[in-house]
Amino acid sequence: MLNANKTADGAIRLSQCMIVKNEEMNIERALSWAKGIAFEQIVVDTGSTDRTVEIAERLGAKVFHFKWSDDFSAAKNYAIEQSSGDWIAFLDADEYMSADHARLIIPLIEKYINLYGNKVVALTTKWIQLNDDGNIVSVNRQERIFINHSGVRYERSIHETLKIPSGTFPVSENDIIIMHTGYSQSVHTSTRKLERNISLLKKALKSDPEDVKSKFYLAESLFGTGNTAEAIPLYREVLNETVNKKGAYELLRIRAFYYLVHSLNNTNAFDEAYALTEQAFHEFPDHINICCLYGAAMYSRGQFENALNTFKKAEKLIEDGKVENQLLDNVDSLYKYLAQTYTKLNNLIAALHYTAAYLLSHKEDEDVLKLYINILRSKESPENTANFLSKIYDYKNIHDKMLLLRCAKDIGDIALAKLFIKKIAPEELR
Repeated sequence: MLNANKTADGAIRLSQCMIVKNEEMNIERALSWAKGIAFEQIVVDTGSTDRTVEIAERLGAKVFHFKWSDDFSAAKNYAIEQSSGDWIAFLDADEYMSADHARLIIPLIEKYINLYGNKVVALTTKWIQLNDDGNIVSVNRQERIFINHSGVRYERSIHETLKIPSGTFPVSENDIIIMHTGYSQSVHTSTRKLERNISLLKKALKSDPEDVKSKFYLAESLFGTGNTAEAIPLYREVLNETVNKKGAYELLRIRAFYYLVHSLNNTNAFDEAYALTEQAFHEFPDHINICCLYGAAMYSRGQFENALNTFKKAEKLIEDGKVENQLLDNVDSLYKYLAQTYTKLNNLIAALHYTAAYLLSHKEDEDVLKLYINILRSKESPENTANFLSKIYDYKNIHDKMLLLRCAKDIGDIALAKLFIKKIAPEELR
Protein backbone atom coordinates (compact mmCIF):
# COMPACT_ATOMS: atom_id res chain seq x y z
CA MET A 1 0.00 0.00 0.00
CA LEU A 2 1.41 3.39 -0.95
CA ASN A 3 1.27 6.57 1.08
CA ALA A 4 1.58 10.19 0.02
CA ASN A 5 2.16 13.19 2.28
CA LYS A 6 -0.95 15.16 3.21
CA THR A 7 -1.48 18.72 4.43
CA ALA A 8 -2.56 19.21 8.05
CA ASP A 9 -6.23 19.33 7.04
CA GLY A 10 -5.94 16.22 4.88
CA ALA A 11 -6.58 18.05 1.60
CA ILE A 12 -5.10 16.68 -1.63
CA ARG A 13 -2.40 18.89 -3.11
CA LEU A 14 -1.91 18.49 -6.85
CA SER A 15 1.36 19.23 -8.65
CA GLN A 16 1.32 19.84 -12.37
CA CYS A 17 4.51 18.58 -14.05
CA MET A 18 5.85 18.71 -17.58
CA ILE A 19 9.09 18.47 -19.52
CA VAL A 20 9.62 20.93 -22.36
CA LYS A 21 11.91 22.02 -25.14
CA ASN A 22 11.14 24.94 -27.46
CA GLU A 23 7.45 25.06 -26.63
CA GLU A 24 6.86 28.82 -26.68
CA MET A 25 3.79 28.30 -28.90
CA ASN A 26 2.16 25.90 -26.42
CA ILE A 27 3.49 26.69 -22.95
CA GLU A 28 0.89 29.30 -21.98
CA ARG A 29 -2.04 27.03 -22.83
CA ALA A 30 -0.23 24.11 -21.18
CA LEU A 31 0.03 26.00 -17.89
CA SER A 32 -3.36 27.73 -18.01
CA TRP A 33 -5.67 24.74 -17.62
CA ALA A 34 -4.29 23.80 -14.18
CA LYS A 35 -4.15 27.29 -12.66
CA GLY A 36 -7.25 26.81 -10.56
CA ILE A 37 -6.42 23.37 -9.17
CA ALA A 38 -2.62 22.90 -8.94
CA PHE A 39 -0.84 24.37 -5.98
CA GLU A 40 2.45 24.24 -7.91
CA GLN A 41 3.49 23.93 -11.56
CA ILE A 42 6.79 22.21 -12.29
CA VAL A 43 8.43 22.81 -15.68
CA VAL A 44 11.64 20.95 -16.51
CA ASP A 45 13.39 22.42 -19.53
CA THR A 46 15.67 20.11 -21.53
CA GLY A 47 17.46 22.75 -23.62
CA SER A 48 15.08 25.34 -25.07
CA THR A 49 16.53 28.05 -27.29
CA ASP A 50 13.27 30.00 -27.65
CA ARG A 51 11.17 31.90 -25.05
CA THR A 52 9.75 28.80 -23.33
CA VAL A 53 11.57 29.32 -20.02
CA GLU A 54 10.85 33.06 -19.96
CA ILE A 55 7.12 32.53 -20.51
CA ALA A 56 6.89 29.70 -17.96
CA GLU A 57 8.59 31.81 -15.28
CA ARG A 58 6.37 34.81 -16.08
CA LEU A 59 3.32 32.58 -15.59
CA GLY A 60 4.54 31.53 -12.15
CA ALA A 61 5.88 28.04 -12.84
CA LYS A 62 8.88 26.63 -11.00
CA VAL A 63 11.43 26.06 -13.77
CA PHE A 64 14.21 23.49 -13.49
CA HIS A 65 16.84 22.45 -16.03
CA PHE A 66 17.78 18.92 -17.04
CA LYS A 67 20.53 17.94 -19.44
CA TRP A 68 18.91 15.90 -22.19
CA SER A 69 20.13 12.27 -22.23
CA ASP A 70 17.94 10.70 -24.95
CA ASP A 71 15.68 9.36 -22.21
CA PHE A 72 12.15 10.72 -21.73
CA SER A 73 11.58 8.70 -18.57
CA ALA A 74 14.71 10.10 -16.94
CA ALA A 75 13.56 13.66 -17.64
CA LYS A 76 10.01 13.00 -16.46
CA ASN A 77 11.16 11.27 -13.29
CA TYR A 78 13.43 14.24 -12.54
CA ALA A 79 10.38 16.51 -12.83
CA ILE A 80 8.44 14.29 -10.42
CA GLU A 81 11.30 14.47 -7.94
CA GLN A 82 11.04 18.28 -7.90
CA SER A 83 7.36 18.20 -6.95
CA SER A 84 5.94 18.23 -3.44
CA GLY A 85 2.27 17.50 -4.11
CA ASP A 86 0.38 14.41 -2.98
CA TRP A 87 -0.69 13.65 -6.56
CA ILE A 88 0.71 14.66 -9.93
CA ALA A 89 -0.91 15.61 -13.22
CA PHE A 90 1.76 14.99 -15.88
CA LEU A 91 0.80 16.40 -19.28
CA ASP A 92 3.09 17.45 -22.11
CA ALA A 93 3.20 21.00 -23.44
CA ASP A 94 1.16 19.99 -26.49
CA GLU A 95 -1.60 18.55 -24.27
CA TYR A 96 -4.38 20.21 -22.32
CA MET A 97 -7.80 19.66 -20.79
CA SER A 98 -10.83 21.87 -20.30
CA ALA A 99 -11.31 23.80 -17.07
CA ASP A 100 -14.43 21.74 -16.35
CA HIS A 101 -12.48 18.49 -16.61
CA ALA A 102 -9.60 19.89 -14.57
CA ARG A 103 -12.01 20.65 -11.73
CA LEU A 104 -12.95 16.96 -11.59
CA ILE A 105 -9.46 15.76 -10.70
CA ILE A 106 -9.20 16.40 -6.97
CA PRO A 107 -12.79 15.33 -6.12
CA LEU A 108 -12.21 12.10 -8.07
CA ILE A 109 -8.95 11.40 -6.26
CA GLU A 110 -10.70 11.94 -2.92
CA LYS A 111 -13.63 9.73 -3.99
CA TYR A 112 -11.43 6.79 -4.95
CA ILE A 113 -9.18 7.09 -1.93
CA ASN A 114 -12.31 6.87 0.22
CA LEU A 115 -13.40 3.77 -1.74
CA TYR A 116 -10.09 1.93 -2.12
CA GLY A 117 -7.61 3.59 0.23
CA ASN A 118 -4.05 3.91 -1.00
CA LYS A 119 -4.43 0.93 -3.34
CA VAL A 120 -5.59 3.37 -6.01
CA VAL A 121 -2.50 5.07 -7.43
CA ALA A 122 -3.64 6.62 -10.72
CA LEU A 123 -6.57 7.81 -12.82
CA THR A 124 -6.75 6.42 -16.34
CA THR A 125 -8.19 9.17 -18.53
CA LYS A 126 -9.22 9.41 -22.15
CA TRP A 127 -6.41 10.68 -24.37
CA ILE A 128 -7.64 12.18 -27.64
CA GLN A 129 -5.32 13.00 -30.53
CA LEU A 130 -6.29 15.86 -32.86
CA ASN A 131 -5.18 16.52 -36.43
CA ASP A 132 -4.39 19.86 -38.07
CA ASP A 133 -8.11 20.57 -38.58
CA GLY A 134 -8.93 19.91 -34.95
CA ASN A 135 -10.68 16.64 -35.79
CA ILE A 136 -10.27 13.57 -33.60
CA VAL A 137 -7.76 11.06 -34.99
CA SER A 138 -7.78 8.52 -32.18
CA VAL A 139 -9.14 7.89 -28.68
CA ASN A 140 -7.01 5.97 -26.19
CA ARG A 141 -6.47 5.83 -22.42
CA GLN A 142 -3.40 6.69 -20.40
CA GLU A 143 -2.36 7.18 -16.78
CA ARG A 144 -1.38 10.85 -16.50
CA ILE A 145 -2.71 11.61 -13.01
CA PHE A 146 -1.04 9.58 -10.28
CA ILE A 147 0.16 9.46 -6.69
CA ASN A 148 3.49 11.09 -5.85
CA HIS A 149 5.39 8.09 -4.54
CA SER A 150 8.84 6.68 -5.31
CA GLY A 151 7.26 3.39 -6.45
CA VAL A 152 5.36 5.13 -9.24
CA ARG A 153 7.79 6.22 -11.92
CA TYR A 154 8.16 6.24 -15.69
CA GLU A 155 9.94 3.43 -17.56
CA ARG A 156 11.39 3.16 -21.11
CA SER A 157 13.52 5.81 -22.79
CA ILE A 158 10.82 6.60 -25.38
CA HIS A 159 7.08 5.84 -25.55
CA GLU A 160 7.46 5.75 -21.81
CA THR A 161 4.90 4.07 -19.57
CA LEU A 162 4.04 4.53 -15.92
CA LYS A 163 5.04 1.70 -13.58
CA ILE A 164 2.09 0.59 -11.43
CA PRO A 165 3.36 -1.28 -8.34
CA SER A 166 2.04 -4.75 -7.54
CA GLY A 167 -1.03 -4.69 -5.33
CA THR A 168 -2.18 -1.28 -6.56
CA PHE A 169 -4.22 -0.19 -9.57
CA PRO A 170 -5.42 2.74 -11.68
CA VAL A 171 -9.11 3.69 -11.89
CA SER A 172 -10.69 4.45 -15.26
CA GLU A 173 -14.27 5.35 -14.19
CA ASN A 174 -14.07 9.08 -14.88
CA ASP A 175 -14.97 11.63 -17.53
CA ILE A 176 -11.63 13.42 -17.76
CA ILE A 177 -10.32 13.94 -21.29
CA ILE A 178 -6.82 15.04 -22.27
CA MET A 179 -6.43 16.59 -25.72
CA HIS A 180 -3.17 16.08 -27.65
CA THR A 181 -2.04 18.05 -30.71
CA GLY A 182 1.55 16.85 -30.95
CA TYR A 183 1.09 14.27 -33.69
CA SER A 184 -0.63 16.47 -36.26
CA GLN A 185 1.19 16.54 -39.60
CA SER A 186 2.25 20.17 -39.16
CA VAL A 187 3.91 19.38 -35.84
CA HIS A 188 5.73 16.39 -37.34
CA THR A 189 7.00 18.61 -40.14
CA SER A 190 8.11 21.48 -37.92
CA THR A 191 9.76 19.50 -35.11
CA ARG A 192 11.00 16.39 -36.93
CA LYS A 193 9.51 14.22 -34.20
CA LEU A 194 9.48 11.09 -36.32
CA GLU A 195 13.17 11.36 -37.17
CA ARG A 196 13.98 11.91 -33.48
CA ASN A 197 11.85 8.91 -32.48
CA ILE A 198 13.52 6.66 -35.05
CA SER A 199 16.96 7.51 -33.67
CA LEU A 200 15.90 6.89 -30.05
CA LEU A 201 14.07 3.65 -30.86
CA LYS A 202 17.01 2.24 -32.78
CA LYS A 203 19.17 3.04 -29.78
CA ALA A 204 16.67 1.30 -27.46
CA LEU A 205 16.60 -1.80 -29.68
CA LYS A 206 20.37 -1.93 -29.73
CA SER A 207 20.26 -2.18 -25.92
CA ASP A 208 17.39 -4.68 -25.92
CA PRO A 209 16.95 -6.42 -29.32
CA GLU A 210 13.97 -8.45 -28.03
CA ASP A 211 11.87 -5.46 -26.97
CA VAL A 212 8.69 -5.93 -29.02
CA LYS A 213 7.28 -2.52 -28.08
CA SER A 214 10.33 -0.73 -29.44
CA LYS A 215 10.09 -2.83 -32.61
CA PHE A 216 6.49 -1.78 -33.11
CA TYR A 217 7.07 1.92 -32.41
CA LEU A 218 10.12 1.93 -34.69
CA ALA A 219 8.08 0.33 -37.47
CA GLU A 220 5.31 2.90 -36.89
CA SER A 221 7.74 5.81 -37.13
CA LEU A 222 9.38 4.37 -40.24
CA PHE A 223 5.94 3.91 -41.80
CA GLY A 224 5.18 7.54 -40.98
CA THR A 225 8.23 8.71 -42.93
CA GLY A 226 7.35 6.51 -45.92
CA ASN A 227 10.12 3.98 -45.26
CA THR A 228 8.00 0.87 -45.76
CA ALA A 229 10.98 -1.30 -46.73
CA GLU A 230 12.36 -1.09 -43.18
CA ALA A 231 8.96 -1.08 -41.52
CA ILE A 232 7.63 -4.30 -43.09
CA PRO A 233 10.06 -6.80 -41.49
CA LEU A 234 9.61 -5.13 -38.10
CA TYR A 235 5.82 -5.40 -38.32
CA ARG A 236 6.25 -9.10 -39.20
CA GLU A 237 8.42 -9.60 -36.12
CA VAL A 238 5.81 -7.89 -33.94
CA LEU A 239 3.11 -10.22 -35.25
CA ASN A 240 5.31 -13.28 -34.69
CA GLU A 241 6.12 -12.20 -31.14
CA THR A 242 2.63 -11.16 -29.98
CA VAL A 243 0.73 -14.38 -30.71
CA ASN A 244 -1.57 -15.18 -27.76
CA LYS A 245 -0.43 -12.10 -25.83
CA LYS A 246 -3.05 -9.90 -24.16
CA GLY A 247 -3.37 -6.38 -22.84
CA ALA A 248 -1.13 -3.76 -24.40
CA TYR A 249 0.49 -6.39 -26.63
CA GLU A 250 -2.89 -7.20 -28.15
CA LEU A 251 -3.28 -3.56 -29.18
CA LEU A 252 0.21 -3.62 -30.70
CA ARG A 253 -0.79 -6.72 -32.64
CA ILE A 254 -3.93 -5.07 -34.03
CA ARG A 255 -2.01 -2.00 -35.13
CA ALA A 256 0.78 -4.13 -36.60
CA PHE A 257 -1.78 -5.99 -38.72
CA TYR A 258 -3.29 -2.68 -39.84
CA TYR A 259 -0.05 -0.98 -40.86
CA LEU A 260 1.56 -4.09 -42.32
CA VAL A 261 -1.42 -4.59 -44.64
CA HIS A 262 -1.16 -0.97 -45.79
CA SER A 263 2.60 -1.33 -46.26
CA LEU A 264 2.19 -4.49 -48.35
CA ASN A 265 -0.51 -2.86 -50.48
CA ASN A 266 1.84 0.07 -51.07
CA THR A 267 4.43 -2.38 -52.42
CA ASN A 268 1.86 -4.25 -54.56
CA ALA A 269 2.06 -7.40 -52.43
CA PHE A 270 -1.73 -7.70 -52.64
CA ASP A 271 -2.11 -11.45 -52.05
CA GLU A 272 -0.10 -11.41 -48.83
CA ALA A 273 -1.93 -8.28 -47.70
CA TYR A 274 -5.30 -9.95 -48.30
CA ALA A 275 -4.28 -13.10 -46.40
CA LEU A 276 -3.16 -10.98 -43.44
CA THR A 277 -6.40 -9.04 -43.54
CA GLU A 278 -8.40 -12.28 -43.32
CA GLN A 279 -6.25 -13.42 -40.40
CA ALA A 280 -6.67 -10.08 -38.62
CA PHE A 281 -10.46 -10.17 -39.04
CA HIS A 282 -10.59 -13.75 -37.77
CA GLU A 283 -8.70 -12.70 -34.62
CA PHE A 284 -10.35 -9.31 -34.07
CA PRO A 285 -13.81 -9.34 -35.68
CA ASP A 286 -15.13 -6.60 -33.38
CA HIS A 287 -12.39 -4.04 -34.01
CA ILE A 288 -13.62 -1.18 -36.22
CA ASN A 289 -10.35 -0.58 -38.06
CA ILE A 290 -9.94 -4.27 -38.82
CA CYS A 291 -13.54 -4.42 -40.10
CA CYS A 292 -12.85 -1.46 -42.39
CA LEU A 293 -9.61 -3.04 -43.55
CA TYR A 294 -11.31 -6.36 -44.34
CA GLY A 295 -14.25 -4.67 -46.02
CA ALA A 296 -11.92 -2.65 -48.25
CA ALA A 297 -10.01 -5.82 -49.17
CA MET A 298 -13.20 -7.60 -50.21
CA TYR A 299 -14.39 -4.52 -52.11
CA SER A 300 -11.13 -4.48 -54.09
CA ARG A 301 -11.82 -8.11 -55.09
CA GLY A 302 -15.37 -7.41 -56.21
CA GLN A 303 -16.99 -9.12 -53.21
CA PHE A 304 -19.42 -6.24 -52.69
CA GLU A 305 -22.09 -8.01 -50.61
CA ASN A 306 -19.47 -9.33 -48.18
CA ALA A 307 -17.79 -5.94 -48.09
CA LEU A 308 -21.10 -4.25 -47.30
CA ASN A 309 -21.83 -6.62 -44.42
CA THR A 310 -18.43 -5.91 -42.91
CA PHE A 311 -18.74 -2.15 -43.33
CA LYS A 312 -22.19 -2.23 -41.73
CA LYS A 313 -20.73 -4.17 -38.81
CA ALA A 314 -18.13 -1.43 -38.37
CA GLU A 315 -20.88 1.18 -38.48
CA LYS A 316 -22.80 -0.64 -35.74
CA LEU A 317 -19.67 -0.77 -33.55
CA ILE A 318 -19.32 3.00 -33.95
CA GLU A 319 -22.98 3.56 -33.09
CA ASP A 320 -22.40 1.48 -29.95
CA GLY A 321 -19.51 3.77 -28.97
CA LYS A 322 -16.72 1.21 -29.43
CA VAL A 323 -14.25 3.86 -30.67
CA GLU A 324 -11.41 3.63 -28.16
CA ASN A 325 -8.08 2.40 -29.50
CA GLN A 326 -9.24 3.09 -33.06
CA LEU A 327 -7.72 5.20 -35.83
CA LEU A 328 -10.66 7.51 -36.34
CA ASP A 329 -9.41 8.98 -39.62
CA ASN A 330 -9.99 5.45 -40.97
CA VAL A 331 -13.39 5.28 -39.26
CA ASP A 332 -14.20 8.66 -40.77
CA SER A 333 -13.78 7.11 -44.24
CA LEU A 334 -16.41 4.46 -43.48
CA TYR A 335 -19.16 6.56 -45.08
CA LYS A 336 -17.06 6.75 -48.24
CA TYR A 337 -16.67 2.95 -48.27
CA LEU A 338 -20.41 2.51 -47.75
CA ALA A 339 -21.29 5.01 -50.49
CA GLN A 340 -19.01 3.29 -53.00
CA THR A 341 -20.24 -0.20 -52.05
CA TYR A 342 -23.91 0.73 -52.26
CA THR A 343 -23.21 2.27 -55.67
CA LYS A 344 -21.69 -1.00 -56.87
CA LEU A 345 -24.80 -2.81 -55.59
CA ASN A 346 -27.00 -0.27 -57.40
CA ASN A 347 -28.67 0.91 -54.20
CA LEU A 348 -28.48 4.59 -55.14
CA ILE A 349 -30.70 5.88 -52.34
CA ALA A 350 -28.36 4.44 -49.69
CA ALA A 351 -25.32 5.54 -51.71
CA LEU A 352 -26.68 9.09 -51.83
CA HIS A 353 -27.19 9.14 -48.06
CA TYR A 354 -23.65 8.03 -47.25
CA THR A 355 -22.03 10.19 -49.93
CA ALA A 356 -23.70 13.29 -48.50
CA ALA A 357 -22.74 12.28 -44.95
CA TYR A 358 -19.11 11.89 -45.99
CA LEU A 359 -18.98 15.17 -47.91
CA LEU A 360 -20.24 17.13 -44.93
CA SER A 361 -16.80 16.70 -43.37
CA HIS A 362 -14.76 16.05 -46.55
CA LYS A 363 -16.15 18.55 -49.03
CA GLU A 364 -12.81 18.73 -50.88
CA ASP A 365 -12.86 15.04 -51.87
CA GLU A 366 -13.47 15.40 -55.60
CA ASP A 367 -13.90 11.68 -56.28
CA VAL A 368 -16.77 11.42 -53.81
CA LEU A 369 -18.22 14.73 -54.97
CA LYS A 370 -18.29 13.45 -58.56
CA LEU A 371 -19.99 10.27 -57.36
CA TYR A 372 -22.58 12.37 -55.50
CA ILE A 373 -23.25 14.53 -58.57
CA ASN A 374 -23.58 11.49 -60.81
CA ILE A 375 -26.10 9.86 -58.47
CA LEU A 376 -28.12 13.06 -58.17
CA ARG A 377 -28.10 13.69 -61.90
CA SER A 378 -29.37 10.18 -62.60
CA LYS A 379 -32.62 11.26 -60.94
CA GLU A 380 -32.66 15.07 -60.78
CA SER A 381 -32.47 18.14 -63.03
CA PRO A 382 -29.41 20.44 -62.94
CA GLU A 383 -31.41 22.92 -60.83
CA ASN A 384 -32.49 20.34 -58.26
CA THR A 385 -28.98 18.93 -58.15
CA ALA A 386 -27.62 22.40 -57.41
CA ASN A 387 -30.18 22.78 -54.62
CA PHE A 388 -29.06 19.51 -53.03
CA LEU A 389 -25.41 20.58 -53.30
CA SER A 390 -26.19 23.92 -51.61
CA LYS A 391 -26.79 22.00 -48.35
CA ILE A 392 -23.08 21.16 -48.32
CA TYR A 393 -21.40 23.86 -50.42
CA ASP A 394 -21.59 27.65 -49.99
CA TYR A 395 -22.63 29.42 -53.18
CA LYS A 396 -21.27 32.67 -51.76
CA ASN A 397 -17.81 31.13 -51.62
CA ILE A 398 -15.86 31.30 -54.90
CA HIS A 399 -13.71 28.31 -53.88
CA ASP A 400 -16.79 26.10 -53.41
CA LYS A 401 -18.30 27.24 -56.70
CA MET A 402 -15.08 26.63 -58.64
CA LEU A 403 -14.80 23.16 -57.06
CA LEU A 404 -18.33 22.29 -58.16
CA LEU A 405 -17.74 23.69 -61.65
CA ARG A 406 -14.53 21.69 -62.05
CA CYS A 407 -16.19 18.43 -60.97
CA ALA A 408 -19.20 19.00 -63.24
CA LYS A 409 -16.88 19.58 -66.19
CA ASP A 410 -14.73 16.55 -65.32
CA ILE A 411 -17.72 14.20 -65.48
CA GLY A 412 -18.94 15.83 -68.69
CA ASP A 413 -22.11 17.34 -67.26
CA ILE A 414 -22.32 20.43 -69.47
CA ALA A 415 -25.77 21.51 -68.27
CA LEU A 416 -24.70 21.52 -64.61
CA ALA A 417 -21.41 23.21 -65.46
CA LYS A 418 -23.26 26.03 -67.24
CA LEU A 419 -25.46 26.51 -64.18
CA PHE A 420 -22.40 26.92 -61.93
CA ILE A 421 -20.79 29.32 -64.42
CA LYS A 422 -23.85 31.55 -64.08
CA LYS A 423 -23.39 31.59 -60.31
CA ILE A 424 -19.86 33.02 -60.62
CA ALA A 425 -19.77 36.82 -60.86
CA PRO A 426 -17.04 38.33 -63.08
CA GLU A 427 -15.56 40.25 -60.17
CA GLU A 428 -15.00 36.99 -58.27
CA LEU A 429 -12.51 35.88 -60.89
CA ARG A 430 -10.30 38.97 -60.59
